[in-house]
Amino acid sequence: MYVPSEGPEDRFVPPPGGLHRLHLVEYQGGLRLCEDATGLLVGPTDRRLQRAGLYVTNLRGVAYYQVAAKQADLRPGQPLRLVREPDNPHDTYAVAVYPNRGNGPIGYVNKQKARVWSRVIAEGAQLSAVSLRGTGPGVKCEAVAVLAAEPRAVAHLLSPRPSSLPRPAFLQ
Repeated sequence: MYVPSEGPEDRFVPPPGGLHRLHLVEYQGGLRLCEDATGLLVGPTDRRLQRAGLYVTNLRGVAYYQVAAKQADLRPGQPLRLVREPDNPHDTYAVAVYPNRGNGPIGYVNKQKARVWSRVIAEGAQLSAVSLRGTGPGVKCEAVAVLAAEPRAVAHLLSPRPSSLPRPAFLQ
């Protein structure tokens, strides 16, 4: 049901000038990446995603920021904002995640991944972020998963998956 983790390092890299051959699909109350050609899900920890400019993580500190998280609309597909915090006393690579509307932060990119995300943002990349897992406003939120990529990529990933493609493997 998942794309095998072994295989070409550039499997998810889009062709020059093209779009990713992936879409986000509903899966177990959230969103998951699904490979267009095979219908297989892509594990959120697949190391090849970063090479394709797709960054996925579970947020840290959501329990600590529960008031903001409970007020925010964190349902799958909702836009989020990424804010580098180079002056953060705990981590100079810190990347806070805010709801698109409202106060925050609602959590932070984990330390290991924040080093990469912070560097990518500092180098001038425009990253859009979207919730892959979360809750609606007024509902206690236990966990939030986030995908970040260039805005064009996020828009494509969120677009409806063409019906001409193989059905997602978990639906067969």
